Amino acid sequence: MRPIQTLAYVMGVFLLLSLVMVITPKDGVTVGEFTFHMPTFKEMLVDDKVEYADVSEIIGQQFEIDSLVEIEVDTLMGDTLVEVIHRANYDTLVQRIHKLEMSRLGRENLEKFFYHLQHDSMIRIMHYGDSQIEGDRITAFVRNKLQVRFGGTGVGLRPALQPYDYVFSANQYNTDNWKRYPIYGDVDSTITHDRYGVMGAFSRYAPLVPDSVPFKDSMLYEAEMTVSKSDISYRRTREYDYMRLFYGNTRRPVQTLVFARGDTILSDSLQANVDYAVLECALPDSTESVTLKFSGNDGPDVYGIELASRRGVIVDNIALRGSSGTIFTKADYVHSMKMYKDLNPELFILQFGGNVVPYIQNNKAIKRYGRYFGSQIKRIKALCPDAAIIVIGPSDMSTKEKDNYVTYKHLPELVATLREVSVSSGCAYWDMYTAMGGYNSMPSWVNAEPSLARPDYVHFSPKGARLIANMFYNSLMFEYNEYLEEARR
Repeated sequence: MRPIQTLAYVMGVFLLLSLVMVITPKDGVTVGEFTFHMPTFKEMLVDDKVEYADVSEIIGQQFEIDSLVEIEVDTLMGDTLVEVIHRANYDTLVQRIHKLEMSRLGRENLEKFFYHLQHDSMIRIMHYGDSQIEGDRITAFVRNKLQVRFGGTGVGLRPALQPYDYVFSANQYNTDNWKRYPIYGDVDSTITHDRYGVMGAFSRYAPLVPDSVPFKDSMLYEAEMTVSKSDISYRRTREYDYMRLFYGNTRRPVQTLVFARGDTILSDSLQANVDYAVLECALPDSTESVTLKFSGNDGPDVYGIELASRRGVIVDNIALRGSSGTIFTKADYVHSMKMYKDLNPELFILQFGGNVVPYIQNNKAIKRYGRYFGSQIKRIKALCPDAAIIVIGPSDMSTKEKDNYVTYKHLPELVATLREVSVSSGCAYWDMYTAMGGYNSMPSWVNAEPSLARPDYVHFSPKGARLIANMFYNSLMFEYNEYLEEARR
């Protein structure tokens, strides 16, 4: 080929590629699951590298608020030199806390919870969230810190059938005939009621039989479940003082045996033809494993099993993988109220928003989700009017654009909308997105040494979960310490 022909060929290819670069949309062309991108002229000629947030100061300045010396001022003698030093140290460190945001009503509601935390013998906190908290991540750290400071043992409320492969705080065994029925996601169309319990799902081992079908006592159904301590969990979660089984919807009585420490500690029958009931018993000292065996011509819908103390703080981890947090208005109101009345929560922590981020296409969708979420807060307030609510917004989340991981386009506005809805509804809001560094901070957490987030650029690693949990706990205890200081005045 002659040089002039070679040059013409190269120029032709260049012009063709230039034309393709011009007509290809910025977001690429999607064909099935593949998106075709072309670099822009600027990207070809200029090093347009994405800048990630510098989170080294945020990570390096973390501390544990409970490790600071309690400040006790002698009103007769005045502050001693040591007290002044301690106060100065405390005031300096708490400037690093990313604080809760709330209106005057939100503060009043939170202070009601603080009053219970200070004076009541038993306090319940229900931590609802998406996959960011599954396996008891984040919750476990907060639970342990609260139980160390205020007392209490156990893991709290758990599903009868654990849907996740890994759970930090307890081990669980079920016979193979158990099945879980969630109220969100892929809902079983054969269920003709909305009585799912407060965990957003119930479990059962006997087949579902519609009310319209005559019931036959021709089959015997047996099942077993065991919850036991995990050797990698916090020490206080390994001690079980009391057991409660929340159930309903069994057509026939079910013989139930409860075993602990090698003995049968309860032999009873679950009630038939009731939509909600509780089986409960005290457990022997130092119980670390509980087994329940069921036998009968039918089986119950089990809404959860509680293993905890009867004093101190109980913190439930209710992880709903794939949920956007809009389960509360879907469940039967009266049925939920019965269970909440028995549980008596003083604080709800709602940690949602991440699951809608990849699917939001415009501001209208953000506002619509904000309205949906606001209706969930309204329902919780109707069910538990005396409980306070803290909303934890989503973390930073990255999507891959060509060769770079960047924050989802609509995430910052979603965070702002959740803040507005939460604060205006009388809730406290903790902005996890900003606390961890804001825009393009997730890649910095992923690439930290050791890594603080997983390579999906969405979820925290175990170490990162502990770090973010400590950041939230510090913000909560800062407000509690301020409440105590105000009460002393």
